[in-house]
Amino acid sequence: MHQSMGLLMRSMFVSSLAALAVPVVACVDPQQDYNDYSDRTADAHGIPALPTFDAGEAGPLYAPDAGFMSNDFYMSCLTGNAEGDPTKASLFVAHINYAPASGGGGILIFGNQVLKEYPTKLSDLAPGGTYYQALPASGATVNPNGTAHMTYGPTLIPASANPVTGMDLTFSETILDFHIESESQICANLVGDLTAPIVGQVAGPCIFRLLGSPTADLPTFQLSDFHCP
Repeated sequence: MHQSMGLLMRSMFVSSLAALAVPVVACVDPQQDYNDYSDRTADAHGIPALPTFDAGEAGPLYAPDAGFMSNDFYMSCLTGNAEGDPTKASLFVAHINYAPASGGGGILIFGNQVLKEYPTKLSDLAPGGTYYQALPASGATVNPNGTAHMTYGPTLIPASANPVTGMDLTFSETILDFHIESESQICANLVGDLTAPIVGQVAGPCIFRLLGSPTADLPTFQLSDFHCP
């Protein structure tokens, strides 16, 4: 009898200790959180799955016959890490100068600066952002079919412009393959080599809208807007 009572008391004591135990909270590691996110979305860092369009909807592409120049282009790039969500696109104010050449095609000079997360105006530049001039700085050749190839060297998208992870993104090189028909019909396919916080590649289409004023309201894009021939 005394032995049974002893076992019962010991059991109740252990149960009481267990009930009073304080849960252990793991330390927060932003880098590991980003790595976990990257592992979960590894298939999404490439070109996102975007709507397809019947090739019969558009005719042949031709470079513009008239030149144009403006610092008020709104540029939105939907890369794979945004997982098809236009609200997570990378946003920029773009400066474009196009001069036609005799016989078709022309010369394209291009540069941009990243906007802050969820901007409402082209003047909403991201803190810590920098204006980058695409190469060649003297201008890229635009072919008669409206295509042009430009690159960037090392660039940085600051955390203040990253709605996906809120971390700085460092690129060693970025490629932009443009299609230009007019100042209101411009797009580009982007491929960037990411070196930090992880090593990888991001890719996707960029679309442009000429707003005409840095204080104009920014348009809202839908997933179906993001396509480039």
